[in-house]
Amino acid sequence: MPEKYVIGIDIGGTNLRVALISGRGEVIRKIKEPSRVNVLESLQRAVESLFSDDVKGIGIGVAGLVDRKEGVVLCSPNLHDVEGVKFKESLGKQFPVPVLVENDANAAAFGEKWIGAGKEFNSFVLLTLGTGIGSGIIYKGMLADFAAEIGHMSINADGEKCPCGN
Repeated sequence: MPEKYVIGIDIGGTNLRVALISGRGEVIRKIKEPSRVNVLESLQRAVESLFSDDVKGIGIGVAGLVDRKEGVVLCSPNLHDVEGVKFKESLGKQFPVPVLVENDANAAAFGEKWIGAGKEFNSFVLLTLGTGIGSGIIYKGMLADFAAEIGHMSINADGEKCPCGN
């Protein structure tokens, strides 16, 4: 039986990372490019270069509030270019596999629970530190159905404005 793969995508404030990953979680091949160019176009090219009949799904992690059902980023304080982009619909038309769009910190927490530092723990919080700050929560062995957007809190109401306007 041939090995099955997935394509994992991390859309960050600085870089777009795309990887072909085995069913055991091993990175087989990866691509990295700046994310400040046409993200959807770059993403489609990268996925096309990794795609084969053995790929069974595509997962996208992106900072911000995500509509999972529609596969759209509703709000991303540090990545305004991805807001409203129909990732699920666009990639679903091009590649005949399920496409999942998730908050990046939630995706990272899920990955740590599956094959990383969190696999031995029933509940934990994962922090992401990059262009922004985020967190994902695993509670009682399951991904909590909310992103703990700790990097998007007002500390000082009269302080510096966030890129989102708050």
